[in-house]
Amino acid sequence: MKRRDFFKTGLVGFSLPTLTLGKTNVKRNKKTPVIITTHNFPKANAAAVKVLNKYGSSMDAAEAGCNAIEADEKNSNAGIGSLPDERGRVTLDSCVMDSSGNCGSVAFLQNIVHPVSVARKVMEDTKHVMLVGKGAKKFAISKGFKHTNLLTKDARNSWRKWQKNRVEMTPHDTHDTCATLVQDNNGDISGACTT
Repeated sequence: MKRRDFFKTGLVGFSLPTLTLGKTNVKRNKKTPVIITTHNFPKANAAAVKVLNKYGSSMDAAEAGCNAIEADEKNSNAGIGSLPDERGRVTLDSCVMDSSGNCGSVAFLQNIVHPVSVARKVMEDTKHVMLVGKGAKKFAISKGFKHTNLLTKDARNSWRKWQKNRVEMTPHDTHDTCATLVQDNNGDISGACTT
């Protein structure tokens, strides 16, 4: 659809009601926090709730939720215990966005347990939106994150089993991502994703 045709359809009014229709009657959800987490990650929700119960920000809660997943060695989706890539390396990606639309991310980060926290540091402490690979790791170390071997015995065994069978899928059979969206007591929404 051409740009001029898009504006003729009237969809802009539905997408951007405050710009096209003026002030709306949409009320902001306050004092009723909401947490949405992909898949069944009760530890993520519990960590986010703990932050919200202390009237923490949506960004703090979303980060805490993802941190809980990243620290769980029995979870093979993110952080320590993650399944390695085809070459046997644990490489992690993460991104965050706060309620003002600021964002930060890391990709192909190795040997750092909490990539979501590194992504937040990228958002808050740099002019960049994304750091990748060795640059992301160097930045993480400079911010006090510790070099840690993320390949656990269980993850290594799963990878070796996958290597023998070499099915078309990667070692991550069903999914490999945890995303958390949080609306805090002020009605502010932030999100974090770690994989």
